[in-house]
Order: sequence, then structure tokens, then C-alpha cells
Amino acid sequence: MILIILILGVLAVGVIAAVIVSRSAVPGVEAPVTTQSFTGLPQGPVQVGDLDRVRLDLAFRGYRMDQVDGVMGRLRQELAARDQEIDRLRAQEDQHGDL
Repeated sequence: MILIILILGVLAVGVIAAVIVSRSAVPGVEAPVTTQSFTGLPQGPVQVGDLDRVRLDLAFRGYRMDQVDGVMGRLRQELAARDQEIDRLRAQEDQHGDL
């Protein structure tokens, strides 16, 4: 019985050490390689061509939700900023039109 507890203890210490090492930067070890091809939207205003080039990675049940949420959040910000700019320009036009 003591032998089984000793083996389980050694295995537990090994798992804990593996988790700690995998989450910390080790000098001389390169960053992990990923199979994800998603690069996101480019910086700056979003253009139609940017949306045509977006390719989301597939997940078990569709697309990766973190990537979809990121693209949708960015588009939400862009549309809100453009709506504010349109409203500002329309208000400015109304002010100058009344003169």
C-alpha cells in the first residue's frame, strides 16, 4: 500500500513540475508551434477587402469562438465610429445649411 502511495506521489510531483515548466519561459527553448492560421484584421480602418481575406480556423463545432468574437468586436467598434462620424457630418451640414 505504501508503494502505491509513493508511486502516486512521484507521479503527482512529475505532473506538477511538467505544468510549471510548460507555462514558464525556458531559456533556449523556442515558442510552441501552432496550427492556427488566423491572423485577424489588419490595423487601421477596416476595408471591404479586409473582410474578404478573413479566414477563421475551424473548431470542433464550427469556427473558433475567440476568433469570431474578436472580428465581430472590431467590426462593432468600426461601425460605431463611422456612425458617429456620419452623425457629426450631418449635424454640421444642417448647421451650415440653415445659414
